[in-house]
Amino acid sequence: MGMRTISPLSILPIGVLGLVFGLGACHPSTVQSSAAGSSALTAQVERGKLLYGEHCAKCHGDGGQGSSKAPPVVGKDAFPLQPRPGAKRDVTFRTAADVFAWATEHMPGDAPGTLATDEYLAIFAFDLTANGVKLTGALDGPMAQSIVLHP
Repeated sequence: MGMRTISPLSILPIGVLGLVFGLGACHPSTVQSSAAGSSALTAQVERGKLLYGEHCAKCHGDGGQGSSKAPPVVGKDAFPLQPRPGAKRDVTFRTAADVFAWATEHMPGDAPGTLATDEYLAIFAFDLTANGVKLTGALDGPMAQSIVLHP
């Protein structure tokens, strides 16, 4: 699978948690998925939605808008290339895999690295799709590497 670059887009309203999402510096790609891939993706995203509420919303906000405890994971300021001044993060986020790798080591903030890999993938699939990124099936490592957030 080749690299997909996702270009800028305005914030898109969607019905997930009744929130408005738009991945900063990203644009939904236009890849079609198979019925089986779509079913697996739907299940993964639904699980991610629940896990986000359990493990992420208390710091990142129920709308992913961020808080005094944590940066936004949705909207135009989500997942910037460079860490913000004073941020816990010390790596760049060029691809979705970069974000995923960092999150699996450092999140949730009160219990870093305690979720199973499939739980982190589900949460991130939820975040990406809620931000308008069109995945071709259930999110995995190679797919995350192919999603370029910042060329």
